[in-house]
Amino acid sequence: MRGTGRGRRSVAAVTGAVLVAGLAAFTPSPADAAEPSSLLALYDFSEASGAVVHDASTHGNDATVFGGEAWHSGYMQFTGANHVQMPNDLLAGRSAATIVIETSPQALTGAKFLWNFGGTSSPTSGQGQLFIQPVAPRVAITKTNWSGEQSVTSSTKLVEGQWQSVAATIAKNAGGTTSTLRLFINGTQVAEKTDSTVNLTDLLTHTANYIGKSAYPADTLYQGKVSTFRVYEEALPASTLVDIAATDAAAAATETIAALDLAAANTQSLDAVETDLTLPTAGGVTWTSSHPGVVAADGTVTPPASDTVVTLTAVSTVRGVQSAPRSFQVTVLKDPAASEKAQRDLDAITIADADDVRSNIALPASGSRYGSTVTWQSSAPAIVDVTGTAQTAPGIVTRPEGGDAKVTLTATATIDGVTATREIPLVVRQAYDMPATTDYLFAHFTGTEGSATDEQIYFATSRDAKTFTDTRPAGSPVLSTQRDAGQGEGGVRDPFLVRSPEGDRFYLIATDLSIYYRGGWGNAHATEDGSTELVIWESTDLVNWSEPRLADVASEIPNAGMAWAPEAIWDEVTGQYYVYWATRADGNTAFGDSVDIYMSTTRDFRTFSTPVKWIDREHSIIDTTVIKVGDWYYRASGDGEITIEKSKNLAATTASALPATTGTDQQWVLVGTLQSILNGSGTCAGGTNYTGACLEGPEFFQYNDDDRAGASELYGLLADQYATGRGYVPFRTTDIGSTSSSVWSKATDINLGAIKKRHGGIVPITAEEYQRVMFHFAGVGTDPDLKIRTAVTTRCVAGKVALAVSVTNADTRAADVVITTPFGSKTVTGVQPGKTATQTVSTRQGAVAAASVSVEGSASDASYSASTFYDARTCG
Repeated sequence: MRGTGRGRRSVAAVTGAVLVAGLAAFTPSPADAAEPSSLLALYDFSEASGAVVHDASTHGNDATVFGGEAWHSGYMQFTGANHVQMPNDLLAGRSAATIVIETSPQALTGAKFLWNFGGTSSPTSGQGQLFIQPVAPRVAITKTNWSGEQSVTSSTKLVEGQWQSVAATIAKNAGGTTSTLRLFINGTQVAEKTDSTVNLTDLLTHTANYIGKSAYPADTLYQGKVSTFRVYEEALPASTLVDIAATDAAAAATETIAALDLAAANTQSLDAVETDLTLPTAGGVTWTSSHPGVVAADGTVTPPASDTVVTLTAVSTVRGVQSAPRSFQVTVLKDPAASEKAQRDLDAITIADADDVRSNIALPASGSRYGSTVTWQSSAPAIVDVTGTAQTAPGIVTRPEGGDAKVTLTATATIDGVTATREIPLVVRQAYDMPATTDYLFAHFTGTEGSATDEQIYFATSRDAKTFTDTRPAGSPVLSTQRDAGQGEGGVRDPFLVRSPEGDRFYLIATDLSIYYRGGWGNAHATEDGSTELVIWESTDLVNWSEPRLADVASEIPNAGMAWAPEAIWDEVTGQYYVYWATRADGNTAFGDSVDIYMSTTRDFRTFSTPVKWIDREHSIIDTTVIKVGDWYYRASGDGEITIEKSKNLAATTASALPATTGTDQQWVLVGTLQSILNGSGTCAGGTNYTGACLEGPEFFQYNDDDRAGASELYGLLADQYATGRGYVPFRTTDIGSTSSSVWSKATDINLGAIKKRHGGIVPITAEEYQRVMFHFAGVGTDPDLKIRTAVTTRCVAGKVALAVSVTNADTRAADVVITTPFGSKTVTGVQPGKTATQTVSTRQGAVAAASVSVEGSASDASYSASTFYDARTCG
């Protein structure tokens, strides 16, 4: 057993600032009261290493850390991967108890427990437990599992990033048949239940005594700091809980300051500060600066005329109790010279996929660090135009015929009359001859939310848009995110596939949201504190996808609570994608509900323009889909109906309580709703009600030429039957602009496959793309991609340059190969697996510039196409 050590282990009535020399321990005042004799365990988390949490009471009830200890100068960080297990039977046989925890919560979403006493549980059975669920927050007790809970919920919520004393008491009432549950925050009672029919003595199993872990294995672990955890075998009075809260506030304030790590909070060296600093404020930390004109109290840096040492001083105030100050020194470097500013702006420029350019690129006009003016030159203006037009920004790419091309862009940054230059090499892929589309790829999520794999990306394919084949079984998604790998919430919903205008690059964009990890819709708060980022993958073949990346599109929107159901469409006039999604932004709406549709533009799905509100309606509006037919854009939205509108101006904004019924072709005008067009009626269960009460997630797609059954045009519209949980229901029309039920119909001949399909998107694909997806994801058919390696060298023959092109067949199939150079073509037939064929092409020139050689390979059911560069060469 360890002694009581620091004064914070005594219950004290702390009434003023805590004056501490340096980081020494808080010294209790003479008013300190003795610890109640009912104390069973006191964990002060003062360890510096190891997995043992020592009991600072006299009872030796040491606890154990599982999942990785994270000690911080007197508190432990609960990371969402670790928890503490206390000894068995700590409250066994007791009829009353008080549990007090000093904690600073993080990530207050989803299903999780702050602590648990008792046994484990499952959705169908349980051993009984006493616990606090911190998200609500509520204290509960049950003999079994959730179905038998007696609980009381506080209207006062816990606050993320602030130290709070959270206490729960339970005691049998007179007569011994019922108990009273009470919940306290910072010593103040916030909830009470006086007639709980479950008593502490009803808990017969005491083997799941946890801090930071739920009784339910599927629940997430708690995230936050814990400074002190106390267990008593009586229901302490409110006055004692006030004293405990004051004592623990003093300790938490001191520990917070002791644990500050300013270097870890910043990526730049504190000895060479150039940009704004991150000054941690969690735990009631405030800052002062010795030179506020150089480093402000919020970390804003104004570069001085000469290098300046600045002292930053932090104090922590927890419930009126202040720690001793702690100081940090930083050196702020002098304001750079104009030439250096210009160069740094140039160094910060990144061209997406610079070694694999297939479409227009984004060229910044100003520096991201110092705001210098950036101008551009291109070594091949016919391939990469850096001038632009009145409607189109610079960076228009025209892919070359006959092989890939190397293009050098020269960026010039100018600031205060001083310039700097930087060359950026690009590889622009040869023009792609887009084949006709004959098949379909459906990207979706399953939507049952019963496991982490439900809210991930699944693919299904079809040859005719009538019968769809799932490429993977349920539980085995094609693409997924991991929340412990910095990939957002660990769930993705509402995927949408975008094909580039050239045809050979795809972007898959999706909502960053896991209702599973948030504990179900009842606990999710997903529209209030959801992610403002989109999850984005990209691919050139639908099989090999990039790692998922997050793009923050909505945080600039005041009070943004989420970014949901993203889609995108290419605009050939401006040469960019328009991306649109739903965001709840309380106080930022003109009509009724604050969930509106916002829009941004991008060329590379990395850099997005400032979002604008695209659709503002009286009702919540979400799940907008757009398709272009001729000069008209059509969009369908879930806004209480499935509302269809049209316009010739995609970017036209709409702000009206209801869709406009009249207007110009440059405005969005109502076509109709699914309910009105199809004369819908009845209930959701009956399947003939097409209002927003039954349907959401509309998705347009166009049928391929070979699937139109004689119609000149044929379009599909899917809608998610969310109210009945049935997944998608399909509709067809030969004219989206029509309101006739003879033109529109509910499609009854479509089989969407075994896996339920929720909010996704269908994109027409080529026969080769279909073959590739089925081979790699479903294990069906053959690989349509030949494996060929190409190498090109130059040599001098009789004073002339010759090209030596070697083609190695790394496949299992014999291949015919066509080699195309700027100086002629050669064909090699029947290159056997594992063999290399080398062809020499004479240029008949003494000097040649750098260029590329194109190689096309083919087999009976596979192909290959690529370019290989060679350097300039001079002979003689």
